[in-house]
Amino acid sequence: MPAKEFDFDVGKYANLLKAVASMSRLYSDNDKAFIHSRFVEKLYVECAKARDLSRSDMSFDAIIHNNIGVGVKTFLADNVNIGKSEKVAEFTKNASLGDFIGLNHSEYAMKASELRNNRIISDANEYSIDLRNSIYHCLVRTDGGAIIHEEPYKLVNIQNIKPTDKFGNEIDNFSEVDKGHSYFTDGISKYRYDVAKNVLYKKFELNQYKNSELIALEMYDDIFQKILNWTKLAPKKQHVIQANEPEPPSFTHHIKVDFVVLPLYSTRSGDNREVQEKSGINQWNAGGRERKFGESYIPIPKAIHKANPNFFPPKDVKFSLTLPNGKVISAKVCQENNKALMSDPNTDLCEWLYTIVDKDLDIARKRFSQQRPYQYDDLRKVGKDSVKVMKVEGKYNCYKLESSNLGAYEEFINGTFDSESDEE
Repeated sequence: MPAKEFDFDVGKYANLLKAVASMSRLYSDNDKAFIHSRFVEKLYVECAKARDLSRSDMSFDAIIHNNIGVGVKTFLADNVNIGKSEKVAEFTKNASLGDFIGLNHSEYAMKASELRNNRIISDANEYSIDLRNSIYHCLVRTDGGAIIHEEPYKLVNIQNIKPTDKFGNEIDNFSEVDKGHSYFTDGISKYRYDVAKNVLYKKFELNQYKNSELIALEMYDDIFQKILNWTKLAPKKQHVIQANEPEPPSFTHHIKVDFVVLPLYSTRSGDNREVQEKSGINQWNAGGRERKFGESYIPIPKAIHKANPNFFPPKDVKFSLTLPNGKVISAKVCQENNKALMSDPNTDLCEWLYTIVDKDLDIARKRFSQQRPYQYDDLRKVGKDSVKVMKVEGKYNCYKLESSNLGAYEEFINGTFDSESDEE
């Protein structure tokens, strides 16, 4: 397994993997090593010196060489010489909005593929990722150890979608025999859409592309005793408070609010998510004077200011805002009731945003020339209707921003937002 075969420190990767795999008996009695997916993401980031995106709501878990996206996965395989189908996208929120109602098996395949492609392109634009060189990095656990498998991270070729049976063989028509699944191929990869779970699976061809030799993994049966020996834990001496000796101070732990979620639509209509035609991200469509392409803002609802009154600097005080692609722009809170997050110049923030929604800046420019404002359906198609704004710890007036999944704003306001969740 020469290091040159992979673009990261393979030796370090294997040694760290062996160390963690040795503790598998803490969690599992399976003959195959127990390796948590979060660990594999962190392991890859560490050994590839990559940018960690695993906690972001997006299609890639890491970026290498500033513009190559990496999807990191780990799964079990009984036989590494054949393929294994694994989840690559989940559309629960799209399904709850009715995107899959009344579809047949052919339409399931098309809709899932379109939504999958929209999200990947949007995420690639958000972080300036070159899709042509992006990859899947897979740690495949099997009998006796694990192998590393890497293959290209590709869009679904929608023009070439053809039905298959459940074994991946092409057939003439989409089968209605298995009501719960739509099986198809795009000529490159084989897919399965699970109707009940709203999940798209892709078959990883483990006998193709780039594979390592088997990394032998040993699991310690006496792991509890080994941990005690490693840590050399001993009971701590108890401190007895003498008479008249003041008790140690008690500290109240406060939850620090270091981020907020802002909607890209108006919240004035209650549960009806609507993008206003002439304000917010559509301010360029307002009348009164000549408008510029990209002249828009991200709405800040009153509920955000009420719950987090000191999160943003005062009105019109400029602060730095780092976009996911690394660009740092100047931003401020402005307008009546501090209702707008804008950039200076005004076009910097929303030109970046438009490439996420329309997936191409030229398409967005045509929208401007045709006076065709954004609608909520445009956000739904890419699976993003909010942005998450975060304070940069230890730096004055420095913030960063990234997109968030459908419904993220409501979840944040209701206290159910999980900053580490994603749909893949």
